[in-house]
Amino acid sequence: MARISLECVNSLPGIPLSVLSVPMENKYKCQQCLQVLRKPVQAQCGHRFCVHCFKQLTSQTGVSSTTNSHNATCMSHCFYIHCFFELTELCSLLPCQVFPDNAAGREIASLPARCLNQGCSWTGSIKEYEAQHEGRCEFERIQCDACQVMILLTEKERHLERECEARTLNCKYCKMTFNFKDIKAHDEICLKFPLQCKDCGKKKIPREKFNDHSRSCAKSKSACPFSEVGCKSVIENGKLSDHEHSSTMEHLRLLLPMVLSMARVRADAPGPGEWQEDSGLGLYRAPEEGVNMAAAGAAASAQPVDLEKKVSALENIVCVLNREVERSSVTLEAFSHQHRLDQEKIENLSNKVRQLERTVTMKDLQLSETEQLVQELQFCTYDGIFVWKISDFSRRRQEALANRTPAMFSPAFYSSKYGYKMCLRLYLNGDGTGRGTHLSLFFVVMRGKCDALLKWPFSQKVTLMLLDQNNREHIIDAFRPDVTSTSFQQPISEMNIASGCPLFCPLAKLAGKSPYLRDDTIFIKAIVDLTGL
Repeated sequence: MARISLECVNSLPGIPLSVLSVPMENKYKCQQCLQVLRKPVQAQCGHRFCVHCFKQLTSQTGVSSTTNSHNATCMSHCFYIHCFFELTELCSLLPCQVFPDNAAGREIASLPARCLNQGCSWTGSIKEYEAQHEGRCEFERIQCDACQVMILLTEKERHLERECEARTLNCKYCKMTFNFKDIKAHDEICLKFPLQCKDCGKKKIPREKFNDHSRSCAKSKSACPFSEVGCKSVIENGKLSDHEHSSTMEHLRLLLPMVLSMARVRADAPGPGEWQEDSGLGLYRAPEEGVNMAAAGAAASAQPVDLEKKVSALENIVCVLNREVERSSVTLEAFSHQHRLDQEKIENLSNKVRQLERTVTMKDLQLSETEQLVQELQFCTYDGIFVWKISDFSRRRQEALANRTPAMFSPAFYSSKYGYKMCLRLYLNGDGTGRGTHLSLFFVVMRGKCDALLKWPFSQKVTLMLLDQNNREHIIDAFRPDVTSTSFQQPISEMNIASGCPLFCPLAKLAGKSPYLRDDTIFIKAIVDLTGL
């Protein structure tokens, strides 16, 4: 009979009965754990056990599993375990007489199985359950070793890092290790924990250095050193010196009553050897009281000596304060002189700023003129023909309807390099008789640089066109100037009064899918007849 080595097998107890999807036959049940056999072995008596269960059974009775054969030496080293699984049969279980039951193992491996974990829908065979799913199910719940909470197996790592109440952390300030539940208590005592000064607003001050900061903080407030004599001021540390300088006279007035009082006490104090009255005892009389005269004289002179020391100390304080007053006066004069110099500098800088502001204003005007000139040059033509592209038609039309921008001017164009300067003026909601029903388009003669060399009044034929963007039927209107009109005389201002066509184009022609309006853009063309120039 083949023998199984129990020392090398790394096995688990039997598979729970509820894993099976079908009722289990008793021949597949382990006689020890009463679960489905896992790696079944069969004893000489015919009973089957899991390898794990049989190993536990033999180890509990002290049976050695290290045997090599069924010889007398082997038997002398084996202990007997009696089998009581069948009352009618009494047999011995010997590790050397157990063999793997491969046939039962194959039958069990093919049985249908399912996962016991709530939420898991896995199904398969016992073989697949052991090899692929057991211990790997994402719905399996295990107990956290630290906090004893039941968690999903897949969330174990996240739980240990972020959620476990019993996890250990290192303080990010002092690097000390402690439990997560103690984090608030640790923050209250951590010497490296950052604090913020309420006076100066400085942040990230370690707790161990906060007291030093409070004493040196320029914004921290403390009582005046002369509070003992009556000064009630509470001053920031950084302004203590200023307070002492500015309140010197007040401090002297507070010290004066004390100095005078001590001077009076000194004057009223009896000299050595004089009689002095004591309430309830009358006059001191050393000889009659039996007191040593030398001791009485020393006691009588002790009080004046102390008063002399105090008065001397106060005189020294007054001298120091006087020197401080003199120093403060010199400092004040220096500050006054510096203030006058600073005021002169500020006045000079203010004048320079005003000059620079005027210069900037002039530069802005020049820049605006330059931008206008560049724009004119960009769209300018010198052959009397000008095409005006008007984009964002809908927005401009709404502005015209709201009367915010009723009219718009085109860039200037010329009849020649040194000829007439002209432009167009367009009313998107109409003007005069065309208001609300037509586009109104007008021609404007502008003042040019070479007007003195030109023939006046302006008499050239002008043709205005709204271009059909399909190039089929343009809207055209033409006129010859009225030479008696001021609109065509030599300009004396920037531009003459506009003259043209108030009923140039019905607005209805621009509605819907109009060939004149594409991509919210229209094109207007002006042609000046140059005949005779």
